[in-house]
Amino acid sequence: MSRTIATVSLVLLAVLSADAPALGAERPLVDEYLVTGRLAEGHARLVAHLKQHPEDAQARYSQGVVEILQAVEHLGQSLYTHGLRSQSPRLPFVRLPVPHNPNPKPITYEAFRGIFQQLIDDLSQAEKTLAKIEADNVKLPIRVGLVRLDLNGDGKASDEETFWRVFTAVAWRAAKLDQEQQEFRIGFDKADVHWMIGYTHLLRALAEIYLAHDSQQFFQATAPVFFAGAESQYAQLGTGQDVEGFQIDAIADLVLAIHLFHFEPVEPERLRRAHGHLLSMIGQSRKCWEHAVRETDDDREWIPNAQQTSLTPLVVNEQQVQSWRRFLDESEAILKGEKLVPHWRIRGPQGINVRKVFYEPRTMDLVMWVHGVGTLPYLENGPRTDPQTWQQLSAAFQGRFLAFAVWFQ
Repeated sequence: MSRTIATVSLVLLAVLSADAPALGAERPLVDEYLVTGRLAEGHARLVAHLKQHPEDAQARYSQGVVEILQAVEHLGQSLYTHGLRSQSPRLPFVRLPVPHNPNPKPITYEAFRGIFQQLIDDLSQAEKTLAKIEADNVKLPIRVGLVRLDLNGDGKASDEETFWRVFTAVAWRAAKLDQEQQEFRIGFDKADVHWMIGYTHLLRALAEIYLAHDSQQFFQATAPVFFAGAESQYAQLGTGQDVEGFQIDAIADLVLAIHLFHFEPVEPERLRRAHGHLLSMIGQSRKCWEHAVRETDDDREWIPNAQQTSLTPLVVNEQQVQSWRRFLDESEAILKGEKLVPHWRIRGPQGINVRKVFYEPRTMDLVMWVHGVGTLPYLENGPRTDPQTWQQLSAAFQGRFLAFAVWFQ
């Protein structure tokens, strides 16, 4: 999951660096702001342009993806402010390779929650903008690798803050591309509008799930592992020893984290919103593929159909397209409670009603869920999702279902 979210977040970083009507055409008005990391100025110019030309779908597309970039930039700046450690565990939302901050500000539980709320608000604005794009023939050619972001909030985007450096550091370490390839030129189209909106729903769902629960004790115990600006309550603890490559202190910290993974739902309405976001993500993915399968061009595709090619290393065939649609149907049935989820310790025909987890929340305890006792309030009789279905889906993607899922969304 952590690699999934990191990839997702960094893919969203990549969404705009050229705004011309066709690949290779004259650079657009916003290009100068993107290659220098001046997103706020570029956004202001696009807003002004759209007031005069509200029918300009490509400019609307540009505004939406700039807002996504700003959401990630704001997240990066917040993590930098509090001294995110480069060696910290790579978990969702705290994996961005922000620069080292020699003077981090203290971080509190309330401030950390505020970071998540800011991300939700930023992505909500981006979704509103992208949802206004109605033209089916909209095209947004972009040179992903030239985007710059001001990740430390100093008003400048350095050579260390280009998208390509961020992407290769976190999500594509083995890439050995020449200068032209590192531009990563992609022709985003209408299918990708829905792809982007879908990811705003996914990220907001995860953030809402976190904010729905009281995790203060967990935060206070684990924050020093992630942030230099977090005050440790256990400064006197630590052996500094490694035994055959195993860091004793890291193992002890992991045991404590598992023990403290015991969260009470304090804002249950957020879980209902998260459930809605996940269903909306599925709907947007369906729309993405409705457009993708009708495409007849082959213009540097991000999400290709079986007759197109993509700049990514993955190749799509018709069986995978149909399998993905089957996955969406199965996932929707599970979220709606129409199909139940089995647990390894549950005997008989019963299964977990996932919808109840969101609408009738109880204490979320990791150990109790793994054990099985935590699932008991959600057990019902009814049709269960078939493990054979998931085996067939895995086979259709040659065992790389997770990689395709991150890409397809």
